Amino acid sequence: MINFSSQKKWIDTMIRQFLLNPVNIALALLLLVLSYLVLWPFFQLVLETLTWGEGDRRLSRDAVPGEFTWFHWLQATASPISEKMLYSPLLNTLITGMISTVLALLAGGTLAWCVVRSNMPGKGWLQPILTLPYIIPSFAIALAWETVFRSPKVGGQPGLYESILGVAPPEWISYGTIPISITLAIHYFPFAYLLVAGALATIDSQMEESALISGAGKLTILRRITFPVVAPAFVAAFILTFGKTIGQFALPFLLGAPVQFHTVATMVYANLALGLDSLAFVLAVILIAISLVSIWLSNRFIKKKSGRFETIGGKGFRSREVNLGSWRWPVFITVALFAFIVGILPLILLAVQSIMLIDGFFGLENLTWHFWVGTSNPDIAFGEPGVLHNNNIIGATWNTLKLASLSAVIASIIGLIIAYIVVRRSDNPLANALDQIAFIPFLFPTIAFGAMYLTLFAEPVGPIPALYGTFTLLVLISVVSRLPYSVKTGVTAVTQIGKELEEAAEVAGASWSMRFRRIVMPLASSGLTSGMMVSFVGVMRELSLIILLITPSTRVLMTAGFGYAEEGLTQLSNALVLIVAILTILGELILWRIGKGRMARLREKLD
Repeated sequence: MINFSSQKKWIDTMIRQFLLNPVNIALALLLLVLSYLVLWPFFQLVLETLTWGEGDRRLSRDAVPGEFTWFHWLQATASPISEKMLYSPLLNTLITGMISTVLALLAGGTLAWCVVRSNMPGKGWLQPILTLPYIIPSFAIALAWETVFRSPKVGGQPGLYESILGVAPPEWISYGTIPISITLAIHYFPFAYLLVAGALATIDSQMEESALISGAGKLTILRRITFPVVAPAFVAAFILTFGKTIGQFALPFLLGAPVQFHTVATMVYANLALGLDSLAFVLAVILIAISLVSIWLSNRFIKKKSGRFETIGGKGFRSREVNLGSWRWPVFITVALFAFIVGILPLILLAVQSIMLIDGFFGLENLTWHFWVGTSNPDIAFGEPGVLHNNNIIGATWNTLKLASLSAVIASIIGLIIAYIVVRRSDNPLANALDQIAFIPFLFPTIAFGAMYLTLFAEPVGPIPALYGTFTLLVLISVVSRLPYSVKTGVTAVTQIGKELEEAAEVAGASWSMRFRRIVMPLASSGLTSGMMVSFVGVMRELSLIILLITPSTRVLMTAGFGYAEEGLTQLSNALVLIVAILTILGELILWRIGKGRMARLREKLD
């Protein structure tokens, strides 16, 4: 006979033990909150595509708000507007995504080999420059490209190309597939570079040396040994880069809209601007599906092939640089020139463009500081004052710094807490579920993620108010979108902290919160700082994520710059994007110095 009384006591004891453990409470709360902020928005987005909305009454007489319908999906996939609405933008998205990813991988892989595996000089100062294109906003690279290759055929003034050569550039190099693919590749090749460089650093030189002794040439070694070993990293870099490129909005918009070249991301924005919300949400779901499939394929490949590429075992590991001989300096010059063109030249072009009185005229007599220090003049820029006298820009600057700083701090702390739970409760299924949910925002294209939050917080739901148009919503989505990065950096840091320190403090009577503050956080300061750096940089230059959620009172520098670009105020747009780039670089340097200083002090204490 079942003793229900003893079972009830056992359950009560288990619940009491669970609730008395602060880690368990944190796990439950975070799992609940993140499920609402990550999983529920996706469900809500899909639901919006399958139900009639209030605005659908003007599209169909059959519309009954709240009832189930396939109307929006049929309109997007099987109607007279499907070609323009979905299939043509989808093809453009896949083509530009594929071309840019291949180019980014070729550039990133080649540079990674030069820096990690060769004896090329100047590595120390070349590496930071090579990562600049990813640190600065993609919008900056697009604006720089337009400054050089702007075509007067689509309206406006000529670019630097025409001013120097006297002939207009071909339209295919100014707008459309080629410039979008190249600029996306420039922005994302550092991402591929970092992934491939990490894999190249693990290659045991003994394999290459054995092949060399056996008579194999350097190209054969590269093809038969080096590349197969780093193949999983290449595949991961390919899929992850592709997933990021297809969700890009600002860059395809700037270099595609003048010739009616649309991607799925730009069509999401266009449909929302036209009030066709449900159609925009259908496109967002399709964009998410493409990204999820690509990540799934990547994981399958890596798991299937991982065993074939093991190079580090119990024996001694040795990594040795390849001697380039007489090619050392030619390779250095080539890499340095490339780094200058993609990392420094765009910033120079932005600066020059921001001090031109009349856009498209590159003579010295056309230079002015008006767009930086000038007051309102009805004859210039529709009366918009310069940066230092423009209250809208000053307000946007404050919002930007506030948003990036708050998001970085909150995301890094929450990420560290999640990392602690994941590491210390690695055998707990709920902890593993929390880890997976925290990573999911990485899989969502940013503009689709913004659309998800637009549906979730447009109206109040129970005790949760409508957050659309508030600064709180921008902080919320920024924090959630940066969690994948802060959690991963946190996991790396927490894994290195032994349990014995916490156990000793617990025996001494320290509470969990005190142990976390006095032991875990100081010892994990490198991960905390890294997560903060990544979040700060990401939020500073973000546009696609928040473009759908911005209102005049919550505008930030990137959205203000985008607005000026739409209005044709190129100089102001360039100035704002340049400010973002400088603040982002300075912010990363400051946080890096802080992290370096804290680690130095920590080592002194430990010593």
